[in-house]
Formats: sequence, C-alpha cells, structure tokens
Amino acid sequence: MSYNQLSRQPILSPKEVASQVPNLVMPDYGSAMTGTIYARGLGSRLDQPVVQILVDGVPILDKNAFDTEELDLRRVRFTPGPHGTMYGRNSMGGILEMTTFQPMDVNDWGLRATLGYSTANTVEARASVYQHKHPRFASTIGASYGRTDGFYTNAFTGKKIDGNDHASGRIVLQWQPTDRWLVTATTRGSWIKQGAFPYADANTGVIAFNSTAGYERYLISQSVRAIYEEPDYHLELVGAYQFLEDDMKMDQDYTPASIFTLNQHQRQHNLYIDAILHGKHPVSWYSWSVGATAFYKHNTMSAAVVFMRDGIESVILANANNGIRTAFPSDSLEIHNEELPIYSDFAFTNIAGAVYHQSSLKPIERLTIDVGLRVDLEYSTMDFNSSAELYYRMTAFMRQPKHYRNSMSGTRSQIHVSVLPKVHIRYDWDRVSLYTSAARGSKAGGYNPQIFSTIMQTRLMNGLMKEMNVTLINRSNDKTDYSSADITAYAPETAWTTELGARYHENDFSVSAVLFYSDVQNQQVTVFPSGKTTGRMMSNAAHARSMGAEATLHYRYRSEHWQVEASAEYGFTDARFVTFDNGMGVYDGKLVPYIPQHTMSVQGTAEYKWNNDWSMALTVSTRGQGRTYWDEANEYSQPYYQLMDGSVNLTWKNLTLQLWARNLIGTEYDVFYFVSMSNPFLQRSKPRQLGARIVLTI
Repeated sequence: MSYNQLSRQPILSPKEVASQVPNLVMPDYGSAMTGTIYARGLGSRLDQPVVQILVDGVPILDKNAFDTEELDLRRVRFTPGPHGTMYGRNSMGGILEMTTFQPMDVNDWGLRATLGYSTANTVEARASVYQHKHPRFASTIGASYGRTDGFYTNAFTGKKIDGNDHASGRIVLQWQPTDRWLVTATTRGSWIKQGAFPYADANTGVIAFNSTAGYERYLISQSVRAIYEEPDYHLELVGAYQFLEDDMKMDQDYTPASIFTLNQHQRQHNLYIDAILHGKHPVSWYSWSVGATAFYKHNTMSAAVVFMRDGIESVILANANNGIRTAFPSDSLEIHNEELPIYSDFAFTNIAGAVYHQSSLKPIERLTIDVGLRVDLEYSTMDFNSSAELYYRMTAFMRQPKHYRNSMSGTRSQIHVSVLPKVHIRYDWDRVSLYTSAARGSKAGGYNPQIFSTIMQTRLMNGLMKEMNVTLINRSNDKTDYSSADITAYAPETAWTTELGARYHENDFSVSAVLFYSDVQNQQVTVFPSGKTTGRMMSNAAHARSMGAEATLHYRYRSEHWQVEASAEYGFTDARFVTFDNGMGVYDGKLVPYIPQHTMSVQGTAEYKWNNDWSMALTVSTRGQGRTYWDEANEYSQPYYQLMDGSVNLTWKNLTLQLWARNLIGTEYDVFYFVSMSNPFLQRSKPRQLGARIVLTI
C-alpha cells in the first residue's frame, strides 16, 4: 500500500490496514487491548498472534500493543504465508511491515500536520517537524492527539461507553557517520484511555451492564537500527526496548446483575536484539543470509476477579448446592460474604534465542531457489500466587459461620525447540513469474491466567467439602482437574504451509493469484469448563487444516492531467477442524470459528491535475467479508456483508482538504460473538462515519 493510497483514506493503524488485505482480518471489538488477528485461516482469540507486525524494521513484541496509530505512515506491505525462517515465532500467518517517513527523506526541513473532525464528536490533530540541514544528521519530532465521544450506549446508565482519549509522539534521530553506515534511533510513546467492551445481549441487541468497563495503556519503545553497506555484503543490527503498562476493568457478566468483575493490570518489559548479514560469496549466482536473534520478556500481572452477591448465589452456591443436595436434600451451603474476591498475581518470563540461515541460488538465469532453516529455543516460566477467603455455614450442622481461606502458589516452566525450514522456487519470464514454496511456522506456547478464577473456585469448594467431610458426586463428563495449575500450560502450535502462485505484470498493469494449504498441528483453541462456569483457557486441543486462494489486480493510467488507479483483491479460506473434541462436543469437519470464508476489497481513484498547484482526487472503495461462524458447532454466524467507503481530496500547493466516509451505506453487521456463562453476547458494527481533514505537507 503506497503513500498515495494511504493519504487518500483514513488509514493509521494495523486494524485499518487489515480491512484492505485479502484473508487478513483484525476485527475492531472490545478495546485497544484486543489485538486479535487472523490470516489465511490461522489465528485465535487469546494470547499469541500469527502475524508479526514490524514498524520501521522493529517488531512489536506483544499483541496488546498491536492496536496503535502510527505517525507519518509512508508505506504498508503485508506478505502472507509462513516467515518463520527469517522472523521466527508468531509469523506463521504473515508479516505486516509499516514504514514511516524518516528524517533523511527530506531536504533541509519539512512539516507534516493534520487537523480533522468526524462523527461522534471525534477530533484528531497530528504534527511532525523534520530537519535535515546537516548532510550527515537529521531529526524528526512529532505528536498526535485524538478523542471521541464513542458510538455505543449502555442502556443501564444511558451514557456512551466507548469514548476515548489518546495521544502519541515520536522522536527519530538519523546519523550517517560514514558513507557506509546509517544509524537510526527512534523513541515512540503512546497513551490511550477508553471505555470498552460494548457487548450486547445477542437476543435483545441491548447493551446493559452495571459495573465499570474501561482500558488504559501506556506504551514506550526505544530502538536503534544500524545498517552497514559494502559491495559484497549488507549488515543490519537492531536493538529495541519496549515498555507496556495497562489497566483493564471489565464487567464480566455483561448484564445489569451484580455477578462478577475483573480488574487486570500488567507491566511488561521487552528486550530484543537481532543481527543479520546478507552477502554474495563466492560466485554471482549465489547469495546468502545468516543471522541471530534473542529476546527477553518479563510481564507482571495482577488479575482480581470479584464475585458479587448475585454471582455468589448463581455461580458458586448454585453449583455447590446441586451437589450437596444429593447427600443433604433439605440443607444447603451458605456464603456470608457480600463480595468474594479471588486475587491472582503472576510473573511471566520468556527468554528465547535463535540462529537462522537462508541461501539463494540461481542455477540458471530465470530460476531462483531459496532454502532456509531456523532453530528457535524458548524458555518460559509462570510464577503464580492466588488466594480467596470466605465465611460459610452448612445449615445441616453449623449454627455460626466459619472462616475459610485457600491459596496456591508455585512456578511452572516450559522449554521448546522449534525447527523451521523453508523452500521457495521461482521461475521468471519477461512478464510472468511462477513460484511454489513449502515452509513450517510456529506460534509460541504459554500459560492461561484466565483459568485461575475457576481453579480457585474449585479449590474453595473441594476444601470446604473436605473440611465438612462431605463427598460430592461428579456428574460432569469433563475429567480435567480444574484444581491444579498444571492445566494452565499450552504448547506451541505449528503449521506446514505449501503455496503455488503466479504473477503477470506489464507496464502499469499487474495480476497475481496464489493457492495455499496449511496443515496445523497442536492447534491452540479456546475451551471452557463444563457447566455454568466463568473460566476459559487456551489448549492444544485440535488438528486443523486451512486451504484457500488469493487474487489481486492492479491497473494505473497516466496522462498529462489524469492519473487513474484501480485495484481489486479477493481471498477465499476454508479452515476446518480435522479432529477437535473439547469435552463437550466433537467438531471434526466443522469450520474454524472467527475465520471469514470470503474477503474482498475493490478500490478506484481518479486524480485530475489542473496545473502544478491544483489537483483533485476522488476515491471510492468497497470491502466485504463473510460468512463468519462464531462457534465450533457452526450454529451461529455472520453472513457476508459489504461496506462502501470514499474520499475526496482537493489539493492546492501544500494544503489538502479531505472529505471522507466510512460505511457510507450504513451496513449493520456483527463484529464479534461469544458465549459467557451460557449467555450469548455480541458487538455490533459502528455506524456510518463522516469526516473532514486539513493536511499541510511542506
């Protein structure tokens, strides 16, 4: 996606980019913490991503930071398919590269500024100043601020619940000490505070809950990238530190009842280094790359789940008394707390290193063969400390309530080695290229802090029953031990992907098509304990396969006054479980949830230049996706839907007035659907949005 395409429509973040790319989906729901991303039928709601996002060659190391706006985007490129050989973990679905304007891109000095207003009292302001007065040193400083009232109303309070304020900034310093060295130091920072989780009852379509829902995040990153050029080799060194602190508050039952809430706070420190050497040696038909990378991630998290009175009655006591009454038909367990907090504190540590190599051979003039291999070693640990206490009474034999406390603490660790090979063969004619490839990718394993509230509920009930010398009959078919932290670990997911593609290009016209097939082992899927429970967890519970196709077309016409561009992109994905039994059902052959079967985007731009000072550009686009199934049984789904966007840019010298529209025809659709405590919820789409911008570029 070129600068011209980016400048003609409001695209600032990965979520907005994903809407333009076939078989790439990053749904806009929940909060800015929701960095869920799907590519070619791969991906999951929780934890690790399948697409790696890089900004100016530096990866974003946690998906909680994926939903961020970037200042001064210059170019965006998504390369689908597994890229584990060069990029390692969490790149089995593709690489999204976002490139911004750099200080040395301008001569002398430059200014880029934007001021905009749009639907829902949304305001945006951005400005960047560039200086390149010294031939070997240049700098950029930029900042942005935005706010909105929001689009969703909580019927319980009568107020908007998704309004937000956000700000960001960056400083870039570039230094060229010699003709062969270029060093770039970048500091980025961002902040967002928002209302969140506008989930409606799926039966009524009404958002109504009584507890606070919101999200606040601070993000700071510092990177240094050094490039050294020689005629026979190219060296690139990258070092980065990223800090993230966030606070999430959620009404977890999403109803007016006082059932339970979650307050989760995280503080992350991430370190990343990478060194790669590209070279040609010893003959012209052979080139190579060799590299090494390492990263360190430390995340401290507190997650307090608080059961209020309605939750104590309907969730904890209802489950317990169903079992108690098998032994004491006329008696019951009472809990005298008005609130029952379950406190959980965690420390997660990931340490990883990798070495990788790729060779590129041209045995004959038109044939290129790339072979590569990467070996990743990752060590991860989880330290945990969880506790809960209550006052209880068993009516059969207790007159006064008694105090009971249960706690658990410990450490769990994993070591995983991933071997990621790749073969890519391409044959080029004058205008046609054919290629085929096979590669293995991996998605990292991890731990499930989300299930600890269920573990502690189980331990509380088991402990109480043991203290009262009561034995309950387990009527569930789910044999998982939900009282042990052993169930929290899950292993990496891996996939072998093969592709067959072709591309034709001539002057200003190009067309391409690709077929792909992925076999996914140890697929990470979200599973729930049986019954009316509150927990969820990631598990290596399935074997799946994904197959599909992608096609793109691009055309450009230029004359003295006119420039016309048209593009069309289409993706088809059929992702199915080969085997999947989650303890409550068998879903072999069912489509994988949250993966649209069809994605498409068509865009056309016509620009007319009267002279060097005046021009006008009209852009019209349509995009669509679906059908998307929301559950493993494929009973609930969002049908295919179509959106229309557009913009008009009127430019005089360095000043542009932009009028834009999103979802111009007001299409209504569901962005997200899920079930919590046996109740279905969804998030509806945002309505039509209209806006205006003034852009100054000097």
